Amino acid sequence: MGRFRKPCLDCGELTDGGNRCEVHQRRVDELAEMRRALIKKTLNTYGGDYKRRAKQVRDTAVVCHLCGEGARVGDPWQADHLVAGDSSSPLAAAHGSCNRRRGNKPL
Repeated sequence: MGRFRKPCLDCGELTDGGNRCEVHQRRVDELAEMRRALIKKTLNTYGGDYKRRAKQVRDTAVVCHLCGEGARVGDPWQADHLVAGDSSSPLAAAHGSCNRRRGNKPL
């Protein structure tokens, strides 16, 4: 007895097997591979040396280098790269909210 054909979750085309047609399943697989590659790159980029430097910056933080304010309740310190996007650049203390607001923009 055969399986019922199901519609693709993305386009509605009937499929013989899974939840997506061949075109959309291929795209989902490509995105998953890209995510795995990004995670691998991130793990290699932010290794032991970065973690040690970041911890030191957070532990000794007094003033946010972005806004100039001291510690805030509920807004933990983060180690912010002075050169955005460069994992080897010097780090400085920043509030998490200030660091997110800056994003990947230059100072």
